Amino acid sequence: MSRIALLEPPCTDQAGARLARMMPGDAPPLFRMFARDLPMAGAMHGWGRYELGSRLTSLDGGPHA
Repeated sequence: MSRIALLEPPCTDQAGARLARMMPGDAPPLFRMFARDLPMAGAMHGWGRYELGSRLTSLDGGPHA
């Protein structure tokens, strides 16, 4: 099975900046895979911020835990 190679250092300044915005510190492998394609990384960053943020609510309408 083919796998998408992770972005390994050294990376371009643009990719490094995108990773720093997506995940401060050591970026997990998933984010390093997305950073191979900067437009996709930008889209995933917005979606990830929403999914992991506090704007979502639980099924009962209360705040997201």
